[in-house]
Amino acid sequence: MSEPSSRYQHAPEPGSDDVPQWVNDLVPIAEYARALLRVDAPALALAVTAVLVLPQLMPLPAPWVTTACMALGAFLALRHGGPARISRRAGSAAADSPTVALRPGGRTGALLVVLDLLLSATGLAAWAGLALAGTERALLVAATGATAGLAVGVGLVAVRELVGRCSAAVRAAFAAVALAAVTAVVYGPVLVAPSWWWMLGLALLVDAVGAISLRVGARNDRRFSRPADAT
Repeated sequence: MSEPSSRYQHAPEPGSDDVPQWVNDLVPIAEYARALLRVDAPALALAVTAVLVLPQLMPLPAPWVTTACMALGAFLALRHGGPARISRRAGSAAADSPTVALRPGGRTGALLVVLDLLLSATGLAAWAGLALAGTERALLVAATGATAGLAVGVGLVAVRELVGRCSAAVRAAFAAVALAAVTAVVYGPVLVAPSWWWMLGLALLVDAVGAISLRVGARNDRRFSRPADAT
């Protein structure tokens, strides 16, 4: 009879070559998203404080909560959006920047995930603030504000990706026009009569625009990485 140790051999530990490629692609994206979260923690704290305090002070808190969410979305998109922003923001947040290993589209995808996370957290804080203030339909008002902020952020990310590496004046002009257009579309129904159906339609539109920005961002990453690799 053979010994058990000879019959049952230990399986070799999996190496880096055994890890699926999609896992290797997600790791630097997660690190980049974490770097963005660290950089934007003060902005999140300010937005959460605003949506908690404003309902206690304002007789009609819905427009103010929506404004705070939209301001956060616009700030994140304008700060990090666009192909020229990759090395100046998250790269300075992490000691060893993972941006060099990002696959095409990973930069934009990480930013969209961060937008979703931060606006969701702000929406939950807004729900708490509105409930404490006794606002009617507090959940609907908070969800509408968070969705409006996400719409502004994703819309501006798409504009920044579509504009590409134009001059600062051109980018600012496009961003201003896009912000005014998105604000008019989003803010009108919020002030008149917000509804779950309107919010659902806006969420679907945000998903479509996010998919477009992700596709354009991947194209920009491929285009603008070639000169850097060549040098």
